[in-house]
Amino acid sequence: MTQQSWWSFFKAFLNERQRIGAIAPTSAGVGRRMAQLGGIENARRVVEFGAGTGPITAQILKALPADARMWAYEIHPPFVEHLRSTITDPRFTVLAESAEHVRELRASEAPEGFDAIICSIPFSLLPPPMTSGILAAAAQALRPGGVFVALQYHPRYLRPIMREHFEHVSRTFYPWNLPPTLLLSGRGSRHSS
Repeated sequence: MTQQSWWSFFKAFLNERQRIGAIAPTSAGVGRRMAQLGGIENARRVVEFGAGTGPITAQILKALPADARMWAYEIHPPFVEHLRSTITDPRFTVLAESAEHVRELRASEAPEGFDAIICSIPFSLLPPPMTSGILAAAAQALRPGGVFVALQYHPRYLRPIMREHFEHVSRTFYPWNLPPTLLLSGRGSRHSS
C-alpha cells in the first residue's frame, strides 16, 4: 500500500462517512485470513464485494490459482479508477456497480455458481433492506459448498441478517488490524438458486 493510496483512502473516509466504513485500508494479514477462510487456493471463480483500494484484492490474487478468475465490485469512482490503474492481472475484472448485480454475473460467467465471495462492504452503514438484498444475492450466486466471507467492524449488526440467508454462519476475530476486525463466514444458501 503506497502512501498516496493510503492518503486517498483516508480522504474518502473523511468525505464519505456514509459509504466508507474504515479509517484506513485493511491490512494484508486480514486479506490473507479472508483468502484462507474462502478457500481461495482451490477456487476457480471468485468475487469480491467492496474492493476499496485493493489490499484484500491483492491477497486474493496471490492465493488464486493461475487459471482462475476474479471479479471485484466497487461503487466509489476514485477507488474504481485506482483499482483499474494499479492491478493489471489478466484474471481480474473491476465492476463499477452494486454487488446486488452478482446474480447477473453468475448467469454470464459462472452458471454453476461462485466458489467464494469475499466482502468488505460496511453493512452497518447501509439500511437493513439493502444489506439483506446484497446478502440474498450473494447466497444465490454461490455454488453448493461455496462460502461468503465478510469483514465487519460492528460486532453485532451483520450476523443475525446473515442467518436469514445462510444455513451456517461462523465468526473469526482478527485483532491485528486497525481497527480490530470480525470475519463472518456463511455457507449453505437458504434461497433456491
